[in-house]
Amino acid sequence: MMKINFKLAALAIPFFFLISCSDSNDVQESKITWDATNYTMYNEFMQCTAGEDYSQEALDDMIDSWRGLGLSESLLGGWGYVSVSPNESSFNNYWELSWSSKEEADAAWQEWATSEDAMAWIEQTASVLQCDGDNRDGYEFTFPYDPYAFGESPEDGSFAAAFSPCTLNEGMGQEDLNKAIISYNAWLDGIDQSEVRGFYAYGVYIPEDKTADEDFWFGNFHENLETMSEGNQLWEATGGDAKAELESVSSCGEPEISNGQVFLDPTKPEFS
Repeated sequence: MMKINFKLAALAIPFFFLISCSDSNDVQESKITWDATNYTMYNEFMQCTAGEDYSQEALDDMIDSWRGLGLSESLLGGWGYVSVSPNESSFNNYWELSWSSKEEADAAWQEWATSEDAMAWIEQTASVLQCDGDNRDGYEFTFPYDPYAFGESPEDGSFAAAFSPCTLNEGMGQEDLNKAIISYNAWLDGIDQSEVRGFYAYGVYIPEDKTADEDFWFGNFHENLETMSEGNQLWEATGGDAKAELESVSSCGEPEISNGQVFLDPTKPEFS
């Protein structure tokens, strides 16, 4: 397996493929209006365990109070996931945070650890959900394609996610990925949007841990599990040469499928 440290990644999974082609770690000044496409962010995942008082209503109250704590300006988004995959997974009931950079994330966590309000919130919500903030998994993250190209996400903040672990095939490198991505983008741009039902977006996660088994993870985000299945069928039926080329470059394991919920979105007042 070839280990890579790259800004450009392609995914060979059953539906769509993503690339990361930004050389910039900067985001635009305004979090409210910035264009996320091709900006490199730093995302973290925390494993979470539901407590004895867990319910959707209790979780909603917990997240509302979290958003009221005066969160860091460098925090770009937050999402929660509950796995529906039958197989064991490193992604199984977790919380994702997106930051402008690793440095900003580390600084925010240091501030969080000394905040009396934050510590009180953790204690008050422990019976609902407990997350392991001390053992976070970090990733370089990019939306390589406009996340709003196929519409907005559901207004209630719900969505479905599939995360696939991927590696480059033997002898393949970044140049091969670049060529495959060109073919993929041509296919993606040529999709008849009348054949696509509901929102979806894509993200590429490159592990901070360079000893990880995977070279990258692919995140595939849909309106719900039904539209995710329809997307898989569309790719299988029409992917053609683009699909074959991508699969010759990289290989991905079975996706970990989850129901997701928006916890924080500065672009939407109801989630900020």
